[in-house]
Amino acid sequence: MIHRRDLAMIARMHKQLWHRKLYGKAPYRSRDDLLKSRFAGPADHPCQRFAVLMHYFWDAHRHYLHSTGTLAYYPGAGSIYGARNDGIEGVTRLLPLWAACRNAPCSMPSLREAMDAHIRRALVNGTDPEHPGYWGDIGHRSTLICEAADIALTVWLIRDSLWHQFGDSERQRILNWLQQVIDKQTADNNWHLFVILVDKVIEALVPSHRFASASRYQRVRSFYRGNGCFVDGEDGAVDLYNAWAFHYALYWLDKIDRQFDPRFIHDAIQQFSAWYQYLFTDSGVVLFGRSLCYRMATPVPLLIAAELNPREFSAGMALAALDNCWRYFILQGGVCLGRPTQGVFGDDQTWLDPYSGPASSFWSTRSLVVFYHQSLSTDWSRIHPIPLPAQERQVEIQVSEAGLRLATFPDKGFSQVIFYDHLYAREDIALKHQTLRDKVRQWAYGVAYRPSNNLLKQGLREFDSRLDAYRRDRP
Repeated sequence: MIHRRDLAMIARMHKQLWHRKLYGKAPYRSRDDLLKSRFAGPADHPCQRFAVLMHYFWDAHRHYLHSTGTLAYYPGAGSIYGARNDGIEGVTRLLPLWAACRNAPCSMPSLREAMDAHIRRALVNGTDPEHPGYWGDIGHRSTLICEAADIALTVWLIRDSLWHQFGDSERQRILNWLQQVIDKQTADNNWHLFVILVDKVIEALVPSHRFASASRYQRVRSFYRGNGCFVDGEDGAVDLYNAWAFHYALYWLDKIDRQFDPRFIHDAIQQFSAWYQYLFTDSGVVLFGRSLCYRMATPVPLLIAAELNPREFSAGMALAALDNCWRYFILQGGVCLGRPTQGVFGDDQTWLDPYSGPASSFWSTRSLVVFYHQSLSTDWSRIHPIPLPAQERQVEIQVSEAGLRLATFPDKGFSQVIFYDHLYAREDIALKHQTLRDKVRQWAYGVAYRPSNNLLKQGLREFDSRLDAYRRDRP
């Protein structure tokens, strides 16, 4: 039953859906086959494949981009937050990628110029309350807190180049918009890192600003369990948010302020990578937890570890993990219509959390953001991938902090993780699917109504890099 108090929200959500319908574009299909063919061929160096991928994402982005430059309506299932939020993610989640790419020595001048124009327009329009493309005011627990972290990182990445082309009033307005984040309430988990990152970027750019998020950082530290493992909130699990949220954000905090907490950050990533590296094979990577549409961000810790300790973690190994991960999922249908798909392989709402929209999966490109940023000091074109550790060594490792045992089977070509400390272990997990009631509510309210399937949370104990648990033919 629809309550009277919901009517204003329903009207707003349906208005957003009509805007998306009016300004949305036909699916971008023209280069899907080309992308697959380039990643299928073994002849290219990974840098060449990633250049093709970058152009693919860039051309698709220009296709879907709204005229304001602050929204991009990608095709796919919407989120619980509405079509406008989904459209904002279509721009903000890619901004750090464009910034890292435009900085890279391999970037072509024409592409850099085009990316600069887009970044500038998005930042100026999106933070201007008088502009139709304004991203909005930031309230407590707002999803804009997440997006602000990507926007702040973008500003920091261009601080010595494009940032100087903004007018004084434009820079101030962007920083004022970001500053809204600092005192806002968030979920008590990895969300604290969004606020900390924004606060640290502002401190780096504004001499008079004083970092105000020390207590939040101590809260994040309290989630640490050792061996590089963070739980995602006090009652959360050790899952792959370690890779694409915790260690990713800590990497940038360390870059922004070398005195921030280097010993802890460096030790944590190296301890994590010492066992985590064995999750990667040349035909898949072990996945467990939520937000699996971010799956191509899994190599992030290995790229960071290779930068910090190249003797123990070679650049060739990190490059192999990155290349194999993107190649595997692309060839399995994990990228199409100009974006990473909404699932593990192709688009599949079984594995799409209700908070994820059509462009949420662009957090997969966090691995590419790190890769292109590192190209400022590493000539990746001179690095050649080497066999991954899981392909060469049979190991058994117990990670008590995560309650798991890890084993590699080089002769069979896969890696396996068993959560031995699982309180609700089950083998016969029945997947949840959208019901008729869910579909009716989704139609009525104008936002997503679908269940999530987190197999780790639901009690599955065993995961391996063959990813059979996520196949469509699973009962």
